[in-house]
Amino acid sequence: MNDNISVILSDNLNNHIPLLINILEVYGIREQKKIYLQSFIFNSSYYVNRLISLISKIDFKLVESYMFPVGAKTKAVTKEKIDYNKFVLAIEKIRKSYIVISNNKVFDEDWLDYIFDKNTIESYDVIIIDDFDKLLKESNKDIKMIKKTIEEYSKKNNTYVILFTEDSKLKNKFLDWKIAKVNDSLKFVFDDKNYNIIDIC
Repeated sequence: MNDNISVILSDNLNNHIPLLINILEVYGIREQKKIYLQSFIFNSSYYVNRLISLISKIDFKLVESYMFPVGAKTKAVTKEKIDYNKFVLAIEKIRKSYIVISNNKVFDEDWLDYIFDKNTIESYDVIIIDDFDKLLKESNKDIKMIKKTIEEYSKKNNTYVILFTEDSKLKNKFLDWKIAKVNDSLKFVFDDKNYNIIDIC
């Protein structure tokens, strides 16, 4: 991310979500930046569990079986014991971070105004939207107003904004924004069990 606003094209959640989780880990855990993630795809607990899995390098299915012990799970998972030290350390790191993950809104206002509140007392270093297409669809504002609002918020608060999208046509609407495609110039290889980056080629 060299520019303040990055649009990341991805037509596959198997590429999109691991990259998003790694962004959370790098900026939110390692660099201790204030991050706001607006999720339209998953419940916030899914992202938390994925983050625990990445930080601890513990299989996501095992993490999920501990975080939701009454859920449906395989016998193999229930027989496996978790590394308590790594598990609790990962939770502690997330607890001490400045990451906020939301999958709903409290007040009946436009999604754009809710996420990019101009009057907010505390701003974020990074705002991530996991489904920008959904924001465009749910907002009552036109594309020009959406663009203007995001740019003004980013400039005023010196905030990095990362927008994940499946719509390749957005390139024409946001010509002056940095747009990249997952696995286009660099291919990320993730561990399926915990989304750890194995290789970048």
